[in-house]
Amino acid sequence: MMTAEQIGAALTPSFLTTLVVGEPRQVGGLELVEAGAREAVLHGDLAVAVGVRDEADLLLVVDTVGSCAGLVARQALAADPAVVAACRERGLTLLALADDTALSAAVTMLRDVVQTARNEADGWSPGSVYTDLFALADVLGALLDAPVTIEDARSRVLAYSSGQHGIDDARTSTIIGRQVPREVREHFRSLGVFRRIAQSDDPVFVPAGGAEVKPRLVIPVRAGGEWLGSVWAVVPAEPAPEVVARARTAAEVLALHFLRLRTRGDLHRRLESEQVRAVLRGETAGLPGGTDGPWRAVVLAGPRSDLEPEERVTVWTALAQRHGWRAPLLCDLDGLVYAVVRDGAGTGPGSWAWLRGLVEAEARTDRTLAAAAGAPADVLDRLAVSAAQAVEVAGLPRADGQPVATVDEAWPALVLARAVRGVGAAAPVSPIAALAAQDREHDSELVATLCAVIDHWGEPQRAARALGVHPNTVRNRLARLVRTVPVDLEDPTTRLALRLEALRPDVAAD
Repeated sequence: MMTAEQIGAALTPSFLTTLVVGEPRQVGGLELVEAGAREAVLHGDLAVAVGVRDEADLLLVVDTVGSCAGLVARQALAADPAVVAACRERGLTLLALADDTALSAAVTMLRDVVQTARNEADGWSPGSVYTDLFALADVLGALLDAPVTIEDARSRVLAYSSGQHGIDDARTSTIIGRQVPREVREHFRSLGVFRRIAQSDDPVFVPAGGAEVKPRLVIPVRAGGEWLGSVWAVVPAEPAPEVVARARTAAEVLALHFLRLRTRGDLHRRLESEQVRAVLRGETAGLPGGTDGPWRAVVLAGPRSDLEPEERVTVWTALAQRHGWRAPLLCDLDGLVYAVVRDGAGTGPGSWAWLRGLVEAEARTDRTLAAAAGAPADVLDRLAVSAAQAVEVAGLPRADGQPVATVDEAWPALVLARAVRGVGAAAPVSPIAALAAQDREHDSELVATLCAVIDHWGEPQRAARALGVHPNTVRNRLARLVRTVPVDLEDPTTRLALRLEALRPDVAAD
């Protein structure tokens, strides 16, 4: 199920906006509430204020529904500071309905959203919206006496009429491919068709473009000033004004269906994200789609640090889908973006090998992109452990600037990082702190030399190469180091303690 806030976020801002984010109460039903109503409004209901004349009436509704899942009211009244304050005090999510939206259409839309959320939670997704769109395409086709396609704002075909008389190659290719071919889109774009229907409500007649493209009547579909899609009819000549007017009136019904489709898609994605989130928290053992394991949890960094986690999920989703992962298992959790991928021999979309290759390829042009993976999990209950490991790996410095790391590969650095955290407070007398002070005063690089010598113990030549100096320089620095802090570098315990202390940024900065 979903909260009122999630439902508000799933709908277009031209239809519904969130004014107050209240407690995350799950929505189970929809209830119409009038001012002064005494009927019980259930805790899980999304209440819609009806028959409300002013702010005083709306405040009465707020008193009535204060414990329900959320309240929907007209923008002009919902934005009143007293109403906002009353909802905030009760932990009630307040959603503002655009003033120019018909209440009947809003209630229909919200009931559909609530029902869709229930159906998605039960694992069932109805296709009635598409059935309605095909029926409307037939109605429009009959009105215009022409073949019709209904397309979204990205020229994807959502439905088409059953009449196929008088069609051209462009329409045939469009129906077969379920999207307008690129060359046809470019033809209409060169004529300024898309610019006109994106900016205006007026239908556009497009003359023939040679033998391959017959004339078109294009009717924009808009809601709240937002262009949602369009109706394309293959016509022999420009229709009469009265015919166009009737078709335009019929096309206005499509706006609600476009919004329903968008909402269902967004709700589906949000519910899937919540499922993935619950698995990573260890709260449930079920992933969307029921993919077989083993799996890995992966923390994804980028594309930009200034984006909110939910926005970064959207970017990563688009990137994954563009490269073939049609239903990516992504979510945001505690400020991080996670993916759940299959682990094993497969290399197809949705596998760890595929995601690794994608991140490595994309990171060549965007250095902010990175992926950190936990260990494989044979059962879903272990994915929470994999996620915790991925977080640890993501917190490590990138080895040689590599964008991808796994707990399998980074375990030495991970062990050291855990050991440093486990040391707790710095030692009462830290040799590293004394060496760092000497470095700051004399620019002597004693701490770096000590680390290189310990890392390449018994091999001064390699230590010198790591520092980019002559081996004699290393020997001279070691002599000065021992004079500064008398330590026994022959003792392995002392070397380990010094190396761990050197990893503590607070000690080295003292």
